[in-house]
Parts: sequence; structure tokens; C-alpha cells
Amino acid sequence: MKIFIAVLLALALAAGLAAAIQQDSGYILIAYGQTTVEMTIWVGLAVLTVFLLLVMFIFASLRRGAKVGDSIGSFWSVRRAARGRSHTTLGMIAFIEGNWAKSRKLLTDSAKDTETPLINYLLAARASNQLGDASGSRHYLGLAEETSNKASIAVALTQAEMQVENGQLEEALATLTRARRNAERHPSVLTLLKKVYIGLRDWGSLLALIPDLRKHSGLSEERLAELEREALMGQLEHLAQQGDVTGLQQWWKHVPRSWHKDAGLLLAYSRVLVAAGDSSGAEKLLRQSLKLQWHSDLLKFYGLIAGSDVAKQLSAAEAWQKDHSDDPVLLLTLGRLSLRNELWGKAREYFEQAYQRSPNAEVCFELGRLMSNLDEPAAAERFTQEALQLQSQSLPSLPQPSLSNRSA
Repeated sequence: MKIFIAVLLALALAAGLAAAIQQDSGYILIAYGQTTVEMTIWVGLAVLTVFLLLVMFIFASLRRGAKVGDSIGSFWSVRRAARGRSHTTLGMIAFIEGNWAKSRKLLTDSAKDTETPLINYLLAARASNQLGDASGSRHYLGLAEETSNKASIAVALTQAEMQVENGQLEEALATLTRARRNAERHPSVLTLLKKVYIGLRDWGSLLALIPDLRKHSGLSEERLAELEREALMGQLEHLAQQGDVTGLQQWWKHVPRSWHKDAGLLLAYSRVLVAAGDSSGAEKLLRQSLKLQWHSDLLKFYGLIAGSDVAKQLSAAEAWQKDHSDDPVLLLTLGRLSLRNELWGKAREYFEQAYQRSPNAEVCFELGRLMSNLDEPAAAERFTQEALQLQSQSLPSLPQPSLSNRSA
């Protein structure tokens, strides 16, 4: 029905057009210079229609050709991207397997055909480093930095890690210092700086870094405490080599107050003070500390040093018996302090009490030595033999030569 109506309309339009042409054909004159063109208006309309149809045909052909070109270009782009991904993957596999030369070739060949050339160049730089090619490493790090204006931190970290691997700690520190200006709180920068400071034994810088590590590195409080203890112990070791008592005392004043209660640091500091000639200062420090916290290692060392007033030192230790009367380490310490005060009978009594509560090699050796000097050789021999036997209990059970074999 629709086709029939369309045909009727077309016939009616054609009939009307024919009648219009017969009634008045019109006139068109086109003049350009010495040239003139004459035609009826209907012929002009026909020429114009043909011209417009030709323009539309050409335009449609160009669009179709452009689409075909785009399709061809897209095809090759997809092919290159797929090849880039494939070679990048193979390069990463070769890198993991330690095939550095193959890895570098695959990664660099495919860098321009992948969406992530930064990764390719960074791994190529690492592969070059493994091959001992320092100039190659620098070259690929430079290419990596050109891939993005945000690549500087990744490039700096890669360079610093390679420098650390090569033992170039000073160079790594310089690289990380520059990186930290742009990324002060970057966790990886802070973590690598920590490693460099430990390697350089730069304990002051490590201590200064710990607050930032606490905020941004994700390290546990236990690990941070270990780092802080390591740094403090490192500083103490350095000061111990100098033997400067005043410097040691000033350092202790600047140690955070929370660490003044750490038994391990207290004991190490006390030992260094004694070695530097300040036994009096060590005795005073330990005496004050033992009032606040009871610790066997601190107590034992207290009995091994001589303060400025050994009688007062013994009295202070005896006062602790009120709360720790059954502590064998306290009894051993009291015996030693009694010896320092030349109170032989009291020393023997304390040693014997310590022996009764916890017979060990250390107490037996003290009793053996004291008995020998008190002219009691039998008792001295007995305690000395027992001390040797107790001491040998830490040795593994192994065959020993018998008397008969020894004579042979």
C-alpha cells in the first residue's frame, strides 16, 4: 500500500513538473569574462542536482576510505601492543630466572610497544647492573625518567637500591636525599634510608629518621624499638672507643628518658663507664636503677664494681634484702661486696646462702677461692670440683678417653 501511494505521488510530481516546464521554461545566463553559458532554469536545476549528488558520493567515499585506514592502523597497533606485552612478559620471566642479557634485550625491544615503558626501562637498568654495565644502567634510568614526569621517585629508588647492592652507600645516601626533597614521606624512601644509615653506622641520622618511620613506614613498634636500641647502642659503642667520660655523661642526658629504664642499655652504659674509669658513676646509676626496677643482670654487675664508698655500697645492697631476701643473685652480690670490704666471714656466709638456694658454677668458684685463701683446702677442692662439674654440664655429651686408653 505504501509503495502504491509513493508511486502515485512520484507520477503526480512528474506530471506537475512537466506542466511547469511547458508553461515556462525560465532562463539562466552565466557570464565570466568573454565566456557565457545559457540554459533553461530546469536544466540548471538538473545540473545542480547532479553536482550535489556527485559531491555527496565523493564525501561518502572519503569517509569509507578513512574508516578502512583507521581499521588497518588499529589492526597494526593492536598487533604491536600484543607483541609488546608478550616480549615484556618474556623479559620479566628472564629477569626472574637471572638471564640478564636476554631479559634486557626483550625489555628494551618492546619498551616502545607497551603502555608501561617505565617498567621495561627500570628492569633493563637492573639487568644492566647485574651484568656490571654501569653506563647501561644510567642510560636506561634516563630513558625511564623521560617516560613520565611522575617517574622520578621510582627511578631514584631503583638507582639507590642498585647502589646499595653494589656497596655504594654514600652514593645511595646522596640519591635518597635528593629523592626525599620531592617525596619526604615516601615509605620506600624512608625504609631504604634506614638501611643506608645502618650500613654507614650513622646512628644519629637513624635516630632522627625514626619519627618519620613511625608515621609512614608501616613498621611495627617492636621493630622501631629494635632500631632505636641498635642506634643507641651504636652511639654508645662509638663513645666507648673514645673513652671520654664527660662525653658519655652528656650522651646519657640526651637519651630519651624512656630508655633510662631499659636494662640492656643501662648495663651496657654502666660497663662503658667502668671501662672509662668512672666506676663511681656506674655504681650510683645502678643503685638508683635497682631501686626502681629489679633486674638480675644489673644486680650482678653491681657486685662487680667498686663505688667511691664500698661500705655504703654494701649497706645499700643489704637494704634490698628486705624485699628480696631469697634472691640468690643478691646473695652472691652481697658476698662479693663483703669481700671488697674485707669482711671474710660475712662473705662466706652470703656465698653459702647463695649456694643453698641455687648451686651454680659461679657461686662454687667463689666459695672455692675463698676457702683456699682461708686455708681450708679440702673445702676449696670440693667446691672447685663441683664448679667444674656444673660448668661442664653445658657441654655436649661426647666420648672421652678412659684411663686405660690414655696409658696405651
